[in-house]
Amino acid sequence: MIPLDPIQIYRARGCSRQWQGFVRAMAAEFAAELPPRELATLMARIGQRFAREHPLRGCASLAEVEGEANRVWSDSDWGGCRMVERADCVEILHAAAPISVVLEGAEWGDGFLEGVYEGWFQQLGMLAGLAVMAGEPRSGDLRCFRLARRA
Repeated sequence: MIPLDPIQIYRARGCSRQWQGFVRAMAAEFAAELPPRELATLMARIGQRFAREHPLRGCASLAEVEGEANRVWSDSDWGGCRMVERADCVEILHAAAPISVVLEGAEWGDGFLEGVYEGWFQQLGMLAGLAVMAGEPRSGDLRCFRLARRA
């Protein structure tokens, strides 16, 4: 029977079946060898490499940064983001990242997106003392990040 729940359909297809087993096995090996903080750091480095290989085109406003980021995510089938300027930070919400599906909420999995966003903001001239930090996820499918002063 075909599921009618759109979330279940997305979760079933959020990461290509050909990669699910491989990524889960790789994640299990990573987790067996490294503590979560080191895994998050490794994932952030991978994310920064992705940002270097997928740079954003010139952006003069936060709306343009969001648009360029969504262009990259759309081209990669990696969900999408929304960026909201707050009094003390820029909130970045990322929906439908396949890594969230395949790693099923592993706390270190957000390191990749954290690294990508930090890499992009560095490319755009982010001020020293600022960093992108993963926040409490809204759900398994909606991840939260903040661009703010380092604590």
